[in-house]
Parts: sequence; C-alpha cells; structure tokens
Amino acid sequence: MKHLTLLAALFATVSISAQTSLTQAVDFTVTDLDGNDHTLFEYLDAGQYVCIDFFAYWCGPCMGTAPFFTENYHNYGCNAGAVTFLGVEYEGTDAQTHDFEEAYAGQNPPPVASGAEGGGGGAHSAYGIAAFPTFILIAPDGSIVEQDIWPMGDASVLDDALASYGLEHMACTLDMSEEEGFAFEAYPVPARDVINMKLPTGGANVEVLNLLGQFIFSATTTDDRMRVDVSSWPAGSYMLRATTQGKTVTQHLQVID
Repeated sequence: MKHLTLLAALFATVSISAQTSLTQAVDFTVTDLDGNDHTLFEYLDAGQYVCIDFFAYWCGPCMGTAPFFTENYHNYGCNAGAVTFLGVEYEGTDAQTHDFEEAYAGQNPPPVASGAEGGGGGAHSAYGIAAFPTFILIAPDGSIVEQDIWPMGDASVLDDALASYGLEHMACTLDMSEEEGFAFEAYPVPARDVINMKLPTGGANVEVLNLLGQFIFSATTTDDRMRVDVSSWPAGSYMLRATTQGKTVTQHLQVID
C-alpha cells in the first residue's frame, strides 16, 4: 500500500483511484540537485511528454519503485527522446533527497528536485498529491493523460503506460564510464529457488529490499560469487543493490512460485 499523507489518512476509508484530481497540467519550476531549473511548460511547449515521480524521501514504497523509474528513464533515452522524466520530492532537503537517490534510485537516475530546497513541495501542493509515490504522465497539450500509474510491481508497468501513447525506446546518451569495470550480474530472472551473483573482484556488500523498502537480505562477501536461497521468499518484485569501492549498482529481481 502506498504511504498516505496525514490529510489522506483522515479519509482512509475512501478509495483513492487517482492521486491527482487534475486533468490539465499547471506550470511549475523546480531546481534539481545539480542546480538546473526545470519548468514544466517549457518541456510541453517543446512537444515533450513529461513523466513525473512524486515521492517522499522517507516513503517505503518510493524506495522500491525508484529503480523502476530510473530503468524507464534509461530505456526512453535519458531525456533525449520524446519523454522527459523528472523526480519531485515532497519535503526533504537537498541532502536527504541526495541520500535517497544514492541508496535507491540506481545508477544515473533522472533529474530530481528536493521538496524543501528545490521547490518540490510547491509542486506537490499544486497537484494535490495525497499518496506516495504517484507517477503521472502529461501530454504535450498539457492534458494529464495518466493521473496515477499504479500499482508499480515492476518497471514494465510504467513502460507499458508510456508505450500506449506511441513513445518508443531509444538509446541513453549519458556517459556511463564512471561505472566501467563494475562487473555485476544476478541470474536467473525470474528466479524460483536460488539467485546466483557475479560480483567484482574483492566482493561487495549485497542488499535486497522488497517494494516497501524493507531489507530482507544483507551480506558482505570478499568472493566474486554469491548464491542466495530465495525459495522461502514471497513471490514478487525485489530490488538488489551491490556496493563496493564507493560504487553502487542495482538490479530488479522477480521471484516466482
């Protein structure tokens, strides 16, 4: 279940079918963690679709879905294609939002603005966001064609929504060289009994989180191989995170019965 804000919790008995009631976009400008401004209507006027992840740095479900947003950002050209991805945090500082991104969003995430210092809080208010995370898609004419893309069980949910509007995958042009040499692979996916991992020489710290952001596995090894028994894990989606030598990579995992 999504994490509800206090206001929404007062009305918890009411089914929330869309997390923004707006059908037409309102403009906003936010400043991302690198100091770059992002004005919504400038993207729309340029003919872009805009996909927004409204989230909170302390939100468990947001931790689980953050890598799915990053994966689609990469698959659709890293903001060089027909859709622009933007993360908008609720109330955290730049530092808190940065720590969230480092821990959960994966390698080379899309631009993200904090709530307290980047203007994200105002955008949340303007769109009446009542639960986290809320993923919306805005068409170039300003219509909010997807008011809440949910449930986000894996990256394919957002991918399918984007593809339904004729948006197509394209190569990401970001420089990935800083992660070169980080050999990492987890297989098979989906997994039923075990997951095998190939790690960098010297090993890594390996963590697995469920979609609520809860740690269900954590281990540190100096070996370049690890085998994890997943036969007792509930079927569903997980995020695997491997960290070594100051570098972190993530991979989506699927466990089946």
